[in-house]
Amino acid sequence: MARVLVTGAASGIGAATATLLEEDGWEVVRADLKPDRGMLELDTADETGWDRALDAAGGVDALVNCAGHRDRAPLVELTVESFDRMLAVHVRGTFLGIRGCARRWLSDGRRGSVVAISSVNATHAVPGQPHYAAAKAGVSGLVRAAAVELAPAGIRVNAIAPGVIETPMTAERLGDPAMRREGLARVPTGDHR
Repeated sequence: MARVLVTGAASGIGAATATLLEEDGWEVVRADLKPDRGMLELDTADETGWDRALDAAGGVDALVNCAGHRDRAPLVELTVESFDRMLAVHVRGTFLGIRGCARRWLSDGRRGSVVAISSVNATHAVPGQPHYAAAKAGVSGLVRAAAVELAPAGIRVNAIAPGVIETPMTAERLGDPAMRREGLARVPTGDHR
């Protein structure tokens, strides 16, 4: 049975991804910054945390990096700390996950697959999230570079760029009727719950 590590697995896209993979026959190892019972604890921005998580997960065949962080602030009010944390979770976290898995797969002569979660905000920014747009654009660029570099070894690296999805992370934004209308106006199929 193939084994996959899913980060951000306690809620939102990560939880749904882990469940879907289990239903499809994968052995899923779940990790999260705030883990539920049976999950690994992982701050994706922490290099030694990745080493511990990958060691604890055993030989994984795939990584789905869903861990995310979001807050809002206008550009002129955005703090350096908030900007740095956003990039650390998304860009550094994606880098550390790809690098950690690739090192193990290359050492073992194995193939593997990584899927990272980017966002439509990487190319279609919205007000109040300049650091989120920058982080997701960084994820997309990093994934493209990793895909080119690792492909000859049989390691696939891809990104998915979701649009508006109701998760605990987007609840505040989508709970505001004006922001909800703005977000859904960009979805060609509209709001089909």
